[in-house]
Amino acid sequence: MPFCPECECEYARGEEKCPICASTLVNALNEVSTWVCDECKEEIPGDLGSCPVCGTVFIDDLRCLNHPAGPAHGLCVVCGRHVCEDCGIRRHGRYFCERHGLVEEFPKEEILYRAEDREALSYQRFLAQQGVDSRVFSTKQDSGLLTGPCSDESARIIVPSKLRATALNLMASRSIDAGHLLFQCERCSALNGFDSGGCANCGGY
Repeated sequence: MPFCPECECEYARGEEKCPICASTLVNALNEVSTWVCDECKEEIPGDLGSCPVCGTVFIDDLRCLNHPAGPAHGLCVVCGRHVCEDCGIRRHGRYFCERHGLVEEFPKEEILYRAEDREALSYQRFLAQQGVDSRVFSTKQDSGLLTGPCSDESARIIVPSKLRATALNLMASRSIDAGHLLFQCERCSALNGFDSGGCANCGGY
């Protein structure tokens, strides 16, 4: 008999969706759950904090990047910036930041790496080998997420703030300058060094 991974109810064989929450039924309760986003009606993994299709936020504690005192209502589906009702733009059922909300099309661009980017790619590969996810900082895509000035001359990689201590220790083990790391606050999406212990934008960790 199939089960709902969210409600944990058992249903008759042949049922595919939970009539209560619309989650896809599974054969056992330890399977990865999925559910339907209330806004765009797309089926998404049940453990996400936001919808990857429309950007709707499901976590109450997320803060807006521009207004960290206020809650985020969505994430820009282009750059991931946390936006509130005041600075977020809804278009075609999806959330956009002010920068991307008026752009009609987003052409696929070939990624051209600078010498500094190739250096950053080597740091990214090293961290990936140690189980730490990161991405290369892009001036075009990520500069709007910075809380302070950032030199374009240095190789930078972006690491989730929850992995800050691990990433710093790994870089130190290879005698790599910690200045190559930027940490993305999972609460407000800002990029900074967390030099004072918390995010310089919202104070989150």
